[in-house]
Formats: sequence, structure tokens, C-alpha cells
Amino acid sequence: MIDVRLFGTAQVETLYRQLDCRDFGGVKHRHILQLLALHRVLRKAELAELLWEGDPPSGYVTTLESYVSVLRRRIDPSVSARDSVVQTRPGGYALDTSRVRVDLWEFDELLDRADGLPAAAALPLLEQALALASRPLLADEACVTWAADARERHSSRVVVAATAAAEHALAIGDTRRADDLAARATDLDPLAENAWRLRISALHAAGDRTGALRCFHSCRQTLSEELGIEPAPATQELFVRILQADEDGAGDLTQLVAAVLAAARELAVADERAEVPSPVIQLLARTERLARRVGSGQPAALGATA
Repeated sequence: MIDVRLFGTAQVETLYRQLDCRDFGGVKHRHILQLLALHRVLRKAELAELLWEGDPPSGYVTTLESYVSVLRRRIDPSVSARDSVVQTRPGGYALDTSRVRVDLWEFDELLDRADGLPAAAALPLLEQALALASRPLLADEACVTWAADARERHSSRVVVAATAAAEHALAIGDTRRADDLAARATDLDPLAENAWRLRISALHAAGDRTGALRCFHSCRQTLSEELGIEPAPATQELFVRILQADEDGAGDLTQLVAAVLAAARELAVADERAEVPSPVIQLLARTERLARRVGSGQPAALGATA
């Protein structure tokens, strides 16, 4: 078996040696292997289009065949072209899936195996996949368009996998694991609101009410700054439930104001020394004004004042 690594730095491990990014005979030779590992099978025209980024030379077929010949010798000089893991197919090339292992393929397989399983069974498979993807896909190919596109697509899959894993971890009561997994998703995609909700839920379930409220504030601030929108109703409802969690009469305005006031005071502790009042300090001041209104019996609109 030959192991091809696409996560992080490009590497190939054979029975006899390890090839690093400079051992393939040239940049184009390495890119051919990476493209075949991404797509498994490519026609020569498709491979040339990607390899030369939409502008292949007129005699690209001969050049491409020479690159493949060099690549085969670098991977395994002891076998003939016919027996190479880089196989010739009608009009193109493919990797021999019976003799090649690719970390990206393993990632995809683990996600497929986890799909539809109960939380306790799916979680370990998703964590194995996420461990494989601990570094960005094709990290050394920063300036190559097809690699950047593949990296972006795959990053989205990692976000989905991390979010699903966090949901499973929360379902089995492992709140710390859930928070760590959801945090990986929001680190990769700060706009992944489902992952933010899981972080908020995990922190609250772990007894970290202040952390949960701070997480909501971070989510709200990110969505506001990046998209100019407020969190989705499900996220706002989660926030209100956390505020009301310790109140016996959920829904009563006085109790809700008391819960908001307590939460704002908790969140404001770390921001008291700021030169410019933070949104948390402003929330505290507004909520205290609302609390005085409610306490005096004056009418108050919660949405408009707090």
C-alpha cells in the first residue's frame, strides 16, 4: 500500500521511502498526484485544465504524459508503468484504489459510516475524521486556484462534521467535549450559528451560565459585524431560556428583568475597567433602568428598553 497525505504538507509513504513535497520530480508532477487523489479519476483534458489553471499549452498531452512517467518512477521505480499505482485509463489517469490510501478518502469514509448512527456510535467516527483533518487540506498549495477551491469546500465539510460531533457529544452528556467540538466549527466558520447554539447549550448544561451568555454575545456580535443581522429566533430563544432558567415564574416581566439584570452583572465584571463602555456595560445600565421602571409600576417595553 502507498499512503498519500493531502492534509497539511504533501507526503507519500511507500514500502521503501517517504516522499516529501520536493521529491516528486517537480511542482507539476506533485500537482498531478494531488489532483488524482482529489478526484480519483481524471481525463487528460480535465487534468490539463486544472494543472495549467485554464490555460494548458497546445502540446499538453505529450507534456502531461512525460510528467506522469516521471511521477511513476518517483513513487515506485521498481515497477513498470503498467503496474504503477498511477494507472492509465482510456483518455486519462486514475489512482489504483486497491493499493493507495489517501487521508481525504478515509475522512470521507468515516463521515459516511457515522451518518445515521446513534450518538454514542457516531461520535468516535467523527472524531477520527476530525483528527485526520487537524491541518488544512493542501496547506502548502496556497497560491493554486484548484487547491484553494478544494480547501474551501473541505473546510465546510469539517465545520459540518465538527457541528454534528458536538451535537452527539451533547446528546450523551459530555458537555466539555461538545463545547470543544463546536468551538472548532466556529473557529473555522464564525458564521456557523448552529455551532454557536451548541456551544451556548454545552456551557449552560455544564453550569457555566456566564460562559453561555458570553458565547451568545460573541455570536450576536459576529453576525452583526459580518452580516448586519441578529441571531436566528432559535438562538434568541435559547438565550431567553438561559436567562429564565433559575426563575420559577418564567414569562413574568419582573422576573425576566431580574434574570437579565443578574446576567448583565455577571458579564460586566470583566469589562468594568474598559475606557469605553462595552455593550455588556451598556446592557447592565439599561437593564437597571428597566428594573427601576418595573419596580415602580411604570409601563416598560422590554424590547425597546433593554
